[in-house]
Amino acid sequence: MRSLSAPQLVEVWERGTNQHPVDRALTLLSACCEESRAELAELSIGRRDARLLEVYERTFGPDLEAFTQCPQCGEQFEYRLSTRELALPLPETEQQLVVKTGETCLRLRLLNSLDLRAASESPGVDRAFRLLLDRCVLERDDRPGMSLEDLPESTLEQIASCLAQADPLAEIVIDLTCSACGHKWQLLLDIEGFLWAKISAMARRLLHQVHALASAYGWSESDIMALSSVRRHAYLEMAGA
Repeated sequence: MRSLSAPQLVEVWERGTNQHPVDRALTLLSACCEESRAELAELSIGRRDARLLEVYERTFGPDLEAFTQCPQCGEQFEYRLSTRELALPLPETEQQLVVKTGETCLRLRLLNSLDLRAASESPGVDRAFRLLLDRCVLERDDRPGMSLEDLPESTLEQIASCLAQADPLAEIVIDLTCSACGHKWQLLLDIEGFLWAKISAMARRLLHQVHALASAYGWSESDIMALSSVRRHAYLEMAGA
């Protein structure tokens, strides 16, 4: 796993700006990991997000700072998280998942980025939910090759629960308490969105620095990007930018 250098950060930002969030996550990982994009796309969502947390830590440090608004009183406040607290230990290999209900026995796999991308094109939340569950079923003993259309809602919920328990990093839930009114609620952490917001802000800052130093000294973008952040800031101070 590599951290993002200044040139890589700007390149990733440029490539990912108009991409779907699922594709953008793979673009981020492709810049930092040895595996191919196709291999990264087949990682479970929990393993993918664990990699994204590591990218964040290597590039920006372990502290995640964010702002939110209390849904009860509207108070805005800042909260902090640590990548080291969020990153749960994962087994070396993904376990085989089996759901049994009545005469039905289903063998499952964990959801990956390809599944999320396919579901994003479904018309409606319910259709997307059923598509995700259908894609994760590898084998159905009672009716091989059949879809989940004839299964009761309780079985679908059992499948969803099994997937969530087997891949806890796929949905990171944060417990928050409002400092003003004491209201408690939960927030789903979107690590891709969180990381992308940080990268976008940093890329724009870097391009502003390039503009200022190129205007002051006539240097090329590649020369400016090759400077360490300490030297860039020193030159910016001398240039009065």
